[in-house]
Amino acid sequence: MSYNTLITPFLCMFILASCISQTPVSASESVDIVILRLRYKVHILNGFADNAKPLVIHCHSKDDDLGQHTLWKNQEFRFKFIISFVKTTHFICDFNWGSNSANNITVFKSTLESETCKSTGNCFWKAAEDGIYFSNNDKNWVKWVAWW
Repeated sequence: MSYNTLITPFLCMFILASCISQTPVSASESVDIVILRLRYKVHILNGFADNAKPLVIHCHSKDDDLGQHTLWKNQEFRFKFIISFVKTTHFICDFNWGSNSANNITVFKSTLESETCKSTGNCFWKAAEDGIYFSNNDKNWVKWVAWW
């Protein structure tokens, strides 16, 4: 019996197990140790104090156009996907709020966010009056981009 014949079934079972138990049910749950994560969710939140102007976003990858979405105060747009082993998974969004804009913002790239979002499987982006913030747990926010 060859080495490939023995290792292939175990490798297949490992990949299937990784696919089945990926993203936690809620964003607040965490996973202690993740060796390989294939599924991710990106959340884009309108964190503005009022509804004077909506947040308008347009997200896409090389393969998928997720369309334009208008988010009012406290609304969220989210999408989920499985990363590609063949090519880099890369999603970009344009954020517009009144006369302010932040274009071509990378909200997920498998070489970067797969590490920053790996523990929860979630990448959160929140637009606020002074810019766009990032979190992987919807609690600890870091300012990522200023409006221009």
